[in-house]
Amino acid sequence: MSHDQDTSEDKVLRLPPERDPEPVPEASSPPGRLHGAFIAGMAVSALIGTAAMFVFITVGWPESTQRYVVGIMIVAVLSFLTCASAAVFTAARETYPTRSPD
Repeated sequence: MSHDQDTSEDKVLRLPPERDPEPVPEASSPPGRLHGAFIAGMAVSALIGTAAMFVFITVGWPESTQRYVVGIMIVAVLSFLTCASAAVFTAARETYPTRSPD
């Protein structure tokens, strides 16, 4: 083999052995109490809404009582949606680092 011909080893670009270490991500904190309260609110409103829907379908109520049952279902759906959106916002808020007075 002559020195004029390039071998495949001559075409390889070697990386330097030392690299900058990758930054270590900060450990995330567990969900806060407010987030947990909104999750519990979602669970309670889902149970109330499901029970009200089951009662509305299975029991033959007078018309005036049926309006209350339907109202309870609507309030349960609205409270579920409110708690769900608030839980998402509190979870998103907890992902950002807090500024300490130090």
